[in-house]
Amino acid sequence: PMNVVDVMLAIAEVGPQDYVIDLGSGDGRIVIAAAKRYQARGLGIDMDEWLIAESRVSAAREGVSSKVEFLHQDIFLADFRAATVLTMYLLPEVNLELRPRILFELTPGTRVVSHDWDMGDWEPDRRLVVEAPEKTVGLKKESAVYLWIVPARVAGYWRGVLAGPGGEESVVIEFAQRFQNASANVWLRRWTLAGSGRIRGDNISLSLHRATWMPGSKPLSFTLRVADGRIEGEALDGEQRYVLRATRLVD
Repeated sequence: PMNVVDVMLAIAEVGPQDYVIDLGSGDGRIVIAAAKRYQARGLGIDMDEWLIAESRVSAAREGVSSKVEFLHQDIFLADFRAATVLTMYLLPEVNLELRPRILFELTPGTRVVSHDWDMGDWEPDRRLVVEAPEKTVGLKKESAVYLWIVPARVAGYWRGVLAGPGGEESVVIEFAQRFQNASANVWLRRWTLAGSGRIRGDNISLSLHRATWMPGSKPLSFTLRVADGRIEGEALDGEQRYVLRATRLVD
């Protein structure tokens, strides 16, 4: 239903800078709406050649043929790495089959939106339930819309420095990661920091505390960014500023 399409595009915050790819695009309504309402570029991929033909006619009728294209192709063979927004209305087992490619091929920060079906144990960053009185599938006249932000891959070892009021000190960081959830151990010469956080695209919110608790000690809440094999960010403790910089250690 078109009101569900509206919610899918809204939850992904689609804008004119985006390239929306719809897997199993049907009559093309999602990418056509993205182009017409938000001036985004779009690509629809579907195995049904008649629906692809219908989509092209609809795009011409709506005046967005220059912004969208449609491919008659198997989605499992398709290259969708260029998407900044990926949309789908597929069966749950298909979502799970596509999940490794979404996590490992798409750029961190890509928004993934699914109608009705989730990604198994990869919890969504947002979930909405909307009324869908025109829905023809299922008994309920409502739809679930799921949003995931593809997380950067940070698991492994990093080496760098922690700069604070007392100067700089060398550190080694071990990140563990499960989807957008991360935990970290930060080893310094005399003590260790440990904590957990959440990854949103290439940004990490990480709360670190001394592994051995000291009375009066407070966690340091870092805001970090991951790019090109480097992590950098800072935490503020009152007027004291701590900066963490590290580079991934390659096996």
